[in-house]
Amino acid sequence: MTTTAAPRLLQPSDAVEAAAMLRSASDQHLGVVVRGGGTKAGWGRPAARVDAVLSVANLREPIEHCAGDLTVTVAAGTTLDALNARLAEHQQWLPLDPLAGRQSTMGGLLATNDSGPRRLRHGAPRDLVIGIEFALTDGRRVKSGGKVVKNVAGYDLGRLLCGSYGTLAVITAATFKLAPRPPASRTVVAEVPERALEAFLRALSTAAATPSAIELDRSGPVVGVPAAPPPRVLVRFETTAAAADAQSAQVVGLAVQGGGSATILHGAGELETWEAYESALRSSPGALIKLSVLPTDVPPVLKEVERLATDEGLAWRLGGRATLGALVLRVDGDTASVARLTHGLRAFASPRSGHVAVVSGPGALMRAVAVWDDVGPAAVVMRAVKAQFDPTGTLCPGGGPGGLGALA
Repeated sequence: MTTTAAPRLLQPSDAVEAAAMLRSASDQHLGVVVRGGGTKAGWGRPAARVDAVLSVANLREPIEHCAGDLTVTVAAGTTLDALNARLAEHQQWLPLDPLAGRQSTMGGLLATNDSGPRRLRHGAPRDLVIGIEFALTDGRRVKSGGKVVKNVAGYDLGRLLCGSYGTLAVITAATFKLAPRPPASRTVVAEVPERALEAFLRALSTAAATPSAIELDRSGPVVGVPAAPPPRVLVRFETTAAAADAQSAQVVGLAVQGGGSATILHGAGELETWEAYESALRSSPGALIKLSVLPTDVPPVLKEVERLATDEGLAWRLGGRATLGALVLRVDGDTASVARLTHGLRAFASPRSGHVAVVSGPGALMRAVAVWDDVGPAAVVMRAVKAQFDPTGTLCPGGGPGGLGALA
């Protein structure tokens, strides 16, 4: 179902106006999609009906920073980059590095639970949020949680809204726990033979070290090059200079023991390496697919990706949290081939308690494959939650897992 007329744009200046606009849209039985900075506008299942777009981009103030408590309350339209620039004055930060980039708004980060390499040490947005404010379709404004880290009041609605893709409520502000900015950073770039990858990752996960990121980086063959490059593993340490140097040297030793090689980066070279890696996953053409598997299944999944992509003749690059099993795959090719690869990955991952989500891609692909895996019996609970939060089906109608949110 498509909308012929261009959707109206709703731009509230504060949370009160956002709630009022949302209630008016609900009273008019409109289908509403929430937007922040637009960095993830193509993520998830498209809404079946979009009569209005409610932008929270103007919700940028106030920012309430409690430096002594290591917390901050921030409006939904504030970008991560702008927030961390403010926090840097006190040598603190919100240690998120989302796939969509630092221009992501705080509301969008929570709505998609978008995270990146530092999830290994610091967690995803749902792990850092301790309080949330949001508007419901009946015009009510709700607060959940608090502004201190040790908070046990009420239901944890903040975590419920994380990853809801705007199907339940409009997030207007949130409170996060922060971390001190680390004084130094080092990154080990290790290249290991594929046969030694599993042992190397196992050694990393059990080593007496505290990395902030362990990222697998693997891509298919490059045109004109007979063989694909070996897998890379990027291991980052953000701590004191002495500790970072000592732990980096330990990782180099593990790589060499496995028959590989490693280089330690810092300064501009380190930043450029991370930017190139993250940009390739964020901006490369084609579909963006997320795979969630057991950490022990990372090497087998990598082999399956390589096999399926080779059979279909697809260009691909895989990255992600190697010791968590949270992987990201960029794959480019014709719709039918990418769809077959997606079905093949689901057939491989499902018996291993894994999940495959097609986050974004060309319109033809998004119509050809299910965005999320079958949610099974959980669909009953999800629909019940949706009915409580958005009984009129106003927010992102038909856009959630399993078509959650279809208009009545």
